[in-house]
Amino acid sequence: MENNYLKDKQVKKKSALKGVWLLVIFGIVVVVILVKIANSNSMSVFSGLPDSDAAYAMAKLYIRPTVRSTDVSFHDDSYKFAKKSDSVYVIKSSYSARQTDGESTTTQFTISLKYMGGSATKEESWKMLDLNQE
Repeated sequence: MENNYLKDKQVKKKSALKGVWLLVIFGIVVVVILVKIANSNSMSVFSGLPDSDAAYAMAKLYIRPTVRSTDVSFHDDSYKFAKKSDSVYVIKSSYSARQTDGESTTTQFTISLKYMGGSATKEESWKMLDLNQE
C-alpha cells in the first residue's frame, strides 16, 4: 500500500510540474505580446475608423507617384470627402503641378480608397480602388 502511495505521489508531482511549466510558458507569451503592443504605439488601431484628414493624407500618397512633375502642391483647403459603406472613402480634390518650362497646370482628381484595418497612417492599411484624374 505504501508503494502505491509513493507511486501516486510521484505521478501527481510530474503532472503538477507539467501544469506549472505550461502556466509559466503561457505567462511569458502574454508578457511578450503586451510588450510588443506597448512598444509599437499601435493604440491608434483600436480608435475606430479613420477620419477624413487621414484618408486625404493617404490619397495624396497614392496620387504623388502618378504625377510627372516633382513640384506638386495639393489644394488641401478644398477637398471633398464621402464615406461609403464597408470602409470605402471617396475623396475629390485638385492639385497644381509646375512643369519644367515653368507652366503650372491644375488637375482635378477623384480617388476611392478602402480602409483594410490597422494603423490609418500606414499605406499597407489602405487599398486604392479607383483613381480618376481630369
